[in-house]
Amino acid sequence: MDYFTKISELNAKKAGLIEKANALIDKGELGGELEDVKNEIKSTQGEIEKVSEIAALSEKTAKKTENKQGSRPFSTLGEQLTAIRNAAKGQVDERLYAVNNDAKGANRQKGADGGYALQEDFAASILESAASSGEILSRVTSYTVGEGSSSVRWLRVDEDDISSSVCGGVRMYWAAEGYGVGASKPKFAETKLDLEKMMGYAYATDELLSDSVFMSSFFGRSFTLAAKRLLEDSIISGDGVGKPLGILSSPALVTVSKESEQSSGTITTENILKMWQRSLYDSRKRTVWLAHPDTEEQLQKLKFTDGSSLWLPEGGLADSPNQRILGRPVIYTDNCSSLGSAGDIILANLEDYTVIKKGTARQDWSMHVEFLTDQMCFRMILRVNGAPMVNKPLKIKNSTLTRSPFVTLAKRA
Repeated sequence: MDYFTKISELNAKKAGLIEKANALIDKGELGGELEDVKNEIKSTQGEIEKVSEIAALSEKTAKKTENKQGSRPFSTLGEQLTAIRNAAKGQVDERLYAVNNDAKGANRQKGADGGYALQEDFAASILESAASSGEILSRVTSYTVGEGSSSVRWLRVDEDDISSSVCGGVRMYWAAEGYGVGASKPKFAETKLDLEKMMGYAYATDELLSDSVFMSSFFGRSFTLAAKRLLEDSIISGDGVGKPLGILSSPALVTVSKESEQSSGTITTENILKMWQRSLYDSRKRTVWLAHPDTEEQLQKLKFTDGSSLWLPEGGLADSPNQRILGRPVIYTDNCSSLGSAGDIILANLEDYTVIKKGTARQDWSMHVEFLTDQMCFRMILRVNGAPMVNKPLKIKNSTLTRSPFVTLAKRA
């Protein structure tokens, strides 16, 4: 069972029942139907708790079983890739079928129709290594999708105004002020993310493929770096079509205008302060600056009117690699737009960006690619997607300016 999806469905059901109960209260219908809805809410909550408990026990049992049985057909990634290489030559290792059968939906087959499933711990380690080594990926909110699922649904608060309420409508009142207190209820919207295919290719000579130690280190590292590179690029600039929806394409993005008569390709202190102003003030301690490396020289020269610097390394000048602007870390990445373009510098709370991934991957091969030079091509297929958790800028009290977890600077041309 895909426990994550089941729990999400039950939470959605519970939210619908709460909304129904609120509607009955608004109408003043406090009789038997409301009691029935309340009992159903309690029952659904009980189901959620039971499924969550079973999911936790199932995970523990799976880990114990794996430890007892040593259910890892291949000890290293290189060993499995070598077996796939041999299968291309007609020498099929039965362990490949065992791994395929462990992956839900896979069957006893080989080659182009999905290829061979990578052993789960190898596949997971590629994405986990990409996440841990990436300055951007390590900061986003990440979920692993169950084997039987190809998408994730979750409820989010649907709001664009936090000036007088939170969570899409929940508010408190001072009883002494004599306001007519109305029922407050949250607004929810369902978000659905479908897994998308991310593919990588790598060539190796037959001689190198016979070295399983080399295969483990080279292919593990190369696919990890390639996955990190592509995912972090998509988190920033993806258009959401067959790939993640990036920050720069998000409807929640706030774009700060350039200063009047500002020169092309420049970044000013006023730009930075206005971007800072448009960020969500209660989450600033989690924000980071994402900037193209070509902005570095200008950012280091930015000063307040009193001559003090906006830019300062975390540990002083002796610790200059760890740079900060207004106290928040700066991550330089060429995935940002070119200097002077919208998106060359971004202020983002990356915890408000969600990445979903599947724990297994598939490894396909081509035994005829580059056959004249005795080379084989391996294709890695991972299933990933991502999107911002917020879908619109937010209004705050006593201000005409909206705020957002994602802020960038407009084009200066």
